[in-house]
Amino acid sequence: MAHPLYLTQDIMRIAHSLITSLILSVSTLATVGCATGNEDDFSETDDEASSSGKLSFWQASDGQWHFNLKSGNGAILLTSEAYKARTGAINGALSTLENGVDSAMYVVKPAAKGFVVNLKAANGEVITYSQVYATKSSATRAVTSSVKAVTSLLDKREAAAGARTEVLVGDSGQFRFNVFAKNGQIILSSEQYTTEAAAFNGAMAVQSEGQNASAYTLKQNTAGGFFFNVKALNGEVIGTSQQYTTKASATDAMASLQSLLKTLVVL
Repeated sequence: MAHPLYLTQDIMRIAHSLITSLILSVSTLATVGCATGNEDDFSETDDEASSSGKLSFWQASDGQWHFNLKSGNGAILLTSEAYKARTGAINGALSTLENGVDSAMYVVKPAAKGFVVNLKAANGEVITYSQVYATKSSATRAVTSSVKAVTSLLDKREAAAGARTEVLVGDSGQFRFNVFAKNGQIILSSEQYTTEAAAFNGAMAVQSEGQNASAYTLKQNTAGGFFFNVKALNGEVIGTSQQYTTKASATDAMASLQSLLKTLVVL
């Protein structure tokens, strides 16, 4: 029969072994739980899944223009280079919409401290680039989110009705834009532009300048009807309304457009 002391020691060793195993198990679980700690939090939210992507333009303190592609929840996915003029930034944004629907146009590249995503045009030039992601998998998920943002934005524009801005190309190959009222009727039209980006730039000028009453000029045509022009800061006419039979109707349309432009998204 074993001595009681040895039995006690055996019991203690077994207990110690069990305690050690338990500690190791907890440590392993903690390690697994922290394995993704360095991963970027890039999971899709309900807002991103239900809302369309967005484009935003801004002018930096040095006067140059930039744009971002954002997800449905407002997170910045891609950022452009700097452009000297807003028309250049718009042209880059249009190229992003054209190429961003195809995942093959995205390149995931190693960076100094992670990975970045570049969106390229058909000629191989980089149009936009992403932030630096800690892991390649996060950067790859960003590609999926970028494609979804571009696709949903294009779908939203295609399905747009009511108040909106549309840029059209004519038989001559030149472009113009129309601004539609909430009832779907054209309330303002532009002159002809040689490029699509220039037409969108004109529409953006209307969107910004047309919120000011001082930008409007009411006129009477030779037939006795009325219309109004919207002018840029330099005095150039950037939009002309439809014809109205009475001065009151034209005045009401000016007030309606001024209010509408505060909420209108051009691109």
